[in-house]
Amino acid sequence: MILLSMLCCTYSYAQENEFGAWAGTAVFLGDLNPNMSFKNARVGTGLFFRYNINNRMSFRAGLNYAFLQAKDSYQKHYPFLQHRNLDFSSQVIEVAGTYEINFFAYSPAGGRNVKTWTPYIFAGGSIFYNNPTTRYNGKKYRLEYIGTEGQKSTNIQNRTKGYDSYAFAIPFGMGIKYALNQNWALNFEVSSHYVFSDFLDDVSGVYPDVSQVNYYENGVNLGVAIYDKSTEVGSKIGVANKQRGTSSEKDRFLFVGIGITFTIFETKCPKVF
Repeated sequence: MILLSMLCCTYSYAQENEFGAWAGTAVFLGDLNPNMSFKNARVGTGLFFRYNINNRMSFRAGLNYAFLQAKDSYQKHYPFLQHRNLDFSSQVIEVAGTYEINFFAYSPAGGRNVKTWTPYIFAGGSIFYNNPTTRYNGKKYRLEYIGTEGQKSTNIQNRTKGYDSYAFAIPFGMGIKYALNQNWALNFEVSSHYVFSDFLDDVSGVYPDVSQVNYYENGVNLGVAIYDKSTEVGSKIGVANKQRGTSSEKDRFLFVGIGITFTIFETKCPKVF
């Protein structure tokens, strides 16, 4: 029996699993940044575990954090957007699972017909929490509470609930990984997250009628001042049913980062029948 066990392990194989972390930047793409400007780039970071199915394929589970921000005032070449003058910021916490495919057979340990670097592509699914806010007179306000597009109007039946703080996304992208030695490796990665929501920036459809915005503080309806921040006095653009955003296009956010991983090798013997 001992001899059989020794013979079995002669033909053993190594299971490589990785723990890692990444840091970089997060960029919001949507109604408040329609031309993919990187002026609103903010911090992004995360932790992940990669289960390598073989040298070509792997599954990755990750926990990501991002601070997203965008302002119409950044859009210097778009007078209408500057006049609209909306802004938001939000903290995003995401749980994601993705399936990766390596271009080359890869292992940080190297070997015959195996490379210690490779480009790769990936796609998967995620769920995340977001909470868009804005500032007015130096104070922070949660935009979902205000109902800037009439979501919480007390004058319209079935319009008393705002949008959900949780949303689904499809993360996909590409990267390149490079092994420093048998245990440590670096990777550079770009990922786009297509979101099943158009309210990450609190902007989606049209301006509501002023009577549909009912957010009061100390007896003053602050919602009226916050849902339309257009800059020119006497020329407000917040006219009922006038375009405020583009509801036909969902929001997205982008991660660009550098990661480091530590590989754990676990030697296994094939089953004996």
